[in-house]
Amino acid sequence: MGKYDDLIFKIPQENHSWYGFASPRGFFRGTTMMEKARLYMDFTSVTKELVMEVPHTHHAADEYIVLATADFNNFYDGFDAEIDIWLGEDPENLEMFTITEPVIIRIPPKLYHCPINFRRIGKPVLFSAMYLDGDWSKISPRVNEEGREEFMYDGAGVRRCVKDRSNECIYCGECFSEAMKERLEKSKEQQGDPQEALMAPFYEMNKLPRTGKYDKYVFPFKPEYHDDTRFLSPRTGFRGQNELAESRLWTVMNIVQQACEVGELHMHHAVEEYLFFTGADITHFFEFDAEIEIQLGDDPENMESYIITEPTVIRVPPGVWHGPVTFKRVGAPINFMPFYPSGDYGRIAYDGTNYIYKGNDLPGKE
Repeated sequence: MGKYDDLIFKIPQENHSWYGFASPRGFFRGTTMMEKARLYMDFTSVTKELVMEVPHTHHAADEYIVLATADFNNFYDGFDAEIDIWLGEDPENLEMFTITEPVIIRIPPKLYHCPINFRRIGKPVLFSAMYLDGDWSKISPRVNEEGREEFMYDGAGVRRCVKDRSNECIYCGECFSEAMKERLEKSKEQQGDPQEALMAPFYEMNKLPRTGKYDKYVFPFKPEYHDDTRFLSPRTGFRGQNELAESRLWTVMNIVQQACEVGELHMHHAVEEYLFFTGADITHFFEFDAEIEIQLGDDPENMESYIITEPTVIRVPPGVWHGPVTFKRVGAPINFMPFYPSGDYGRIAYDGTNYIYKGNDLPGKE
């Protein structure tokens, strides 16, 4: 047993029955899976046309939605889909965005969003919803039998199983899949689009003049070309506040192609970091073929070594020294994804004598 075992979490295979989603999938359910974690996110591959969610909002926390190709080996040229998503302040007057390239969408508190219509899927699509408060919840409006508007709260630890209210929902997807199959059967009988009636009110909203007010929340990923042979080029990153105002998320997807060493010994003074190690094809998330070593410690002179051989997330609290990361063997490309839920990047390195700050806004930044 190591001192930092509680900071290292092997992502479990989550088998499910959700129609149109690859199974098993990878899910990091925040505080449910790791004490004190402030991040909740999934790695989900959508393989079939479908509609998900109803308009809802989050009361006090940002959400980030990533829509991209599920194969990170071909992140920019591999996107082959058409996806419609709605955003707005009024659930009855939303603006539609059609996604045809990899994007990240920032959903600030109280901004209504959804449904999401995966209208055409040529190749599997990554759908990843990220919450920066360690848990998941939503508020959805509805009109009750008396004609009054109500706001329904739903979330982790609260949602009940649709089939058996005595049990908590385990997100197996059976109820969603049964509803989808029922619509598909009706469409065969009627020879029409199974989602047409469901989506008609939202496409009707699209006939209203656009304000462009919510365009600032939709950010197309920009390819980052480089000459570092350790990583696939172009690389994909989202540089937080530098790319979307008020963003609290900073991350980079490094697709490691060969045995190598990455980074240096360092720590973060006041913010935590998460290090994700996954396969590069999210549709086959658990096909992981690598051996990785990382050091963790309370001070640069006393470090402990940990070995990673399967999809893993490491939570690095403020003040914990870590690095470098040694990819001892890479049998297939690996996604190495540092993740900061603070909107910016900075670190303190130690050269044996001095502590040196290296930040996102200084010369020599990464």
